[in-house]
Amino acid sequence: MKDLVLVAINAKYIHTNLAVRSLAAQLPDFDVEILEMSINDPLHRIIKLLLDQKTKRIGFSCYIWNIEIILKLAEVIKKAKPQVQIIFGGPEVSFDGLALLKDHLFCDLIIQGEGESKLTALLENDDQDGFSKIPGLCYRNRCGELIENPDAETVLLNQFIFPYSNLELDRLSHKIIYYETMRGCPFSCSYCLSSAKQGLNMLSLERVFAELDFFIRAGVKQVKLVDRTFNCDLGRAKAIFAYLIKRGGETNFHFEMTGDLIDDEMIALLATAPLGLIQFEIGVQSTAAATLAAIGRKISVSRTAEHVKKLLAQQNIHIHLDLIAGLPYETYAVFKESFNRVIALEPDMLQLGFLKCLKGTRIRNEADIHNYQYASFPPYEIISNQYISAEELYQLRQIEVLVDRYYNSGAFKDSLAFIFAARIYDTPFDFFEAFSHYWDRQGYYDVGKSKEQLFGILQDFFTDHQESQLIGEWLKFDWLARDLRLPASMSDTSPDKEWIFEFLKDPQNIATYLGDFINLAPKKIYTQVKFQTFSAAFISRLSGTVLSLADKPGLMVFSAAGFSMIIQ
Repeated sequence: MKDLVLVAINAKYIHTNLAVRSLAAQLPDFDVEILEMSINDPLHRIIKLLLDQKTKRIGFSCYIWNIEIILKLAEVIKKAKPQVQIIFGGPEVSFDGLALLKDHLFCDLIIQGEGESKLTALLENDDQDGFSKIPGLCYRNRCGELIENPDAETVLLNQFIFPYSNLELDRLSHKIIYYETMRGCPFSCSYCLSSAKQGLNMLSLERVFAELDFFIRAGVKQVKLVDRTFNCDLGRAKAIFAYLIKRGGETNFHFEMTGDLIDDEMIALLATAPLGLIQFEIGVQSTAAATLAAIGRKISVSRTAEHVKKLLAQQNIHIHLDLIAGLPYETYAVFKESFNRVIALEPDMLQLGFLKCLKGTRIRNEADIHNYQYASFPPYEIISNQYISAEELYQLRQIEVLVDRYYNSGAFKDSLAFIFAARIYDTPFDFFEAFSHYWDRQGYYDVGKSKEQLFGILQDFFTDHQESQLIGEWLKFDWLARDLRLPASMSDTSPDKEWIFEFLKDPQNIATYLGDFINLAPKKIYTQVKFQTFSAAFISRLSGTVLSLADKPGLMVFSAAGFSMIIQ
């Protein structure tokens, strides 16, 4: 009979749950098992796995993305096995524990706040007399009264045992690993749960170095640090970056950063990082001064932009920039300004999110001030406020889909760059807005779209535009940069096969244009390259120069290694 089964229901299969691993690591003297599934797994499959567990207790890790399925699971398990103690913990149950106990009789206990020391105490004192001594515990006493114990001081993070082991990582090699070097945040953004509790709780650098080294040695593909503002202590952040750069390895590390806290010394240090080692997610959220002041986000937009430009110019740090729609004082027009300012920085990804009025946050408590209407069910997303209507927010949701499919995918990088630079629409936002209306009219949002269809839709959108030919060429260029098999919707302008073989037989041509294929037979090279002719107007924009013979086409050859330009 197990002492405890910890259940994690993740948002996606590729995700992992740090919380249950940290909880289990603190219980070496107990028989604890972790059961990890995703919200996409069939409900009855999860129930069957839980019913098969011979355990005294089942603990659920509760978040906005899984609370609804967890309530269903817990009810079924409790009715099927009344003797099993059901425990809830996690951010989604840490602010209204008594209400949850009142509404859900199948839940026995709720641990509010940080759970490691509290769960240990619960397993060591699992009786009604011991409950009163456990900080942050919500429970029913022998008389059926609901009790909420006051929380205690935060336990130093350094006192907790590292959540991972070699065996565990062997089973998680194909998933994203989550890791923390600190808890808390020095800032007080009104929409963020980290603002609900002040103060920072950091691991020592000695431990951080050892644990990062553990991930590298284990060959983990990606480690996402969940530290809310990783660079709030600039010296500490630099020390960790310096360690990773010196250590090297194949692991990618993802950090959540505040852009204006980056300095030139950090930028110079990061310039020495190998490509693929480090990626940043930088929360801009809004560029409107009134909005930033209202949410308590004390950042300099201009300094953030300056630092992001410098980092992107180095071309070795992958950067995501975030915006949130639905913040105070941000009308549709104001959000448009934020969007255009941020996308002008040309981040690798622009993540457009929508405000969630989370339990325990100041913005939820201030809902009446700004006339917030938000969903009563998780994830409590905004419906409207006094600055932006429901219709406008849903228009932004339509745009967000296209930003993700076209901009964030990276598959249309050069095509979009041309569309933006040519000012075919006044701003990038105007383009996405018009494109989203086109998608709506055509019914494209209603069904999934293949890569080939996405290219075709964008080309069709510009059919009657004076730049349609150039846009078509840019789309072909983007396609061939990733796939040598041209779709039927794109015209094939390849020279005849005989000319290509004569070209490939010349060693000088191979050395000049296809250096990766030296010493390969022409027949072998032919299967791995694609020749296409492009207009002089296209070539001049690509090369940044005007051809001396502007009426002559340019021949380009594409391969997995990139492309070369051959002027006929």
